[in-house]
Amino acid sequence: MKKHHPHFFIAVPIEDHIGNNIKKWISTNKNELAFKSWVHPEDYHITLAFLGNVEDTNKLEKIKGVVREIVAMNSSFQLKVKGIDIFGKKDSPRILWVSLEESKALVDLQQKVFKACLENGIKLDSKPFAPHITIARKWNSEEPFHYSNDYIHVFSEVENEFNIKQIHFYETHLDRIPKYEAIDIFPLYSDALQGEK
Repeated sequence: MKKHHPHFFIAVPIEDHIGNNIKKWISTNKNELAFKSWVHPEDYHITLAFLGNVEDTNKLEKIKGVVREIVAMNSSFQLKVKGIDIFGKKDSPRILWVSLEESKALVDLQQKVFKACLENGIKLDSKPFAPHITIARKWNSEEPFHYSNDYIHVFSEVENEFNIKQIHFYETHLDRIPKYEAIDIFPLYSDALQGEK
């Protein structure tokens, strides 16, 4: 039996009411969306840095410590979900994802976390940061995918804002559903202060 090496990543968790809004949209539209796999709602997140397989536990703990300090120096902030988008070919996308309103706080935090990982010997994907919540993977139909203009702002009529008070350090378990486990939590500035009281 092939052994799966654990993969690690640093990400923004999603509040439950946002996950519920996404689930409602999926349940309404899923019959028209022939994706091979759907992400479990407890696995929704916004990746800041994908570390991959880090076998050196000392390096892993060092990364955690550095990132914890960085996150604690940043204030909590809010994000807004916006609509539905895709990665890949228009008629046969690889990924279906939820888009977000632009956020300078999110971009700044991601850049700091990304830089810290690089400076501590972690090889990271060099693609530009495109914040998103993956909800489905791999179009699985001979019929082409049709992107609707209604997808652009599907969450504008619902409570679409959520608070970012902490960042999670996740481990991937390919043999489980949900498959992402938060093995460490890094509070942002306001929550870090509360923890010291």
